[in-house]
Parts: sequence; structure tokens; C-alpha cells
Amino acid sequence: MAMKVIRFYPIWFLGIVVMLGTGARNASAISCLEAIIELMPCQDYLLGSSSGVTVLCCEGAQELNQIASYSSERRNLCECFKTTAAAMGVNADWAKLLPIQGQIQEIE
Repeated sequence: MAMKVIRFYPIWFLGIVVMLGTGARNASAISCLEAIIELMPCQDYLLGSSSGVTVLCCEGAQELNQIASYSSERRNLCECFKTTAAAMGVNADWAKLLPIQGQIQEIE
């Protein structure tokens, strides 16, 4: 159990650093840290230690897709995810497949 706490610590720390680094938060439906927390169930998949997504991962990604419905929010989250992914060592190919794996429908 202690291993999971240690394992998730870098994500929490990184999320806080990213939030602090972005300065004043724009009026947005979701912050960078909140978005990272939504995708926490996807961590094993995104880091390459699991070959498939979990139900919780798909639910979190679908929820995030619904919350961030404006282009400006999506651009901000894209920058957040790029920074976080680079620091965490996210498998970019698997990250690109997350919308397909999680059956995420694009909002029009």
C-alpha cells in the first residue's frame, strides 16, 4: 500500500508545480491539476506498465472531455498535458490512443 502512495507522489507534485508555473488561472471549467487528477486512473496505461485502459480511466477521460468543451480550455489543457507528459515519461503513442481506447466521442 505504501508503494502506491510513493508512486502517485510525483504526479501530485508535478501537478502542483505546473499549476504554480502557469501563474494566474484563467476563468476555466477545470484547472491543470484537476485534469491530471481526472486522468490518474490512466497512469499505468499512459506510462506503459499496462496494455489496456480501465473503466475508471475511460470514465475520467470522458468526464474531462465533457468538462473542457471550449477551444480555449482544450488548448490550456493541451499545454498542461504536454508539460506533465514530458516530465512523467508518458508513452506518447499510447496517449494518442486514449480517446479510442476510452471510447471518447468528440463534442461538436
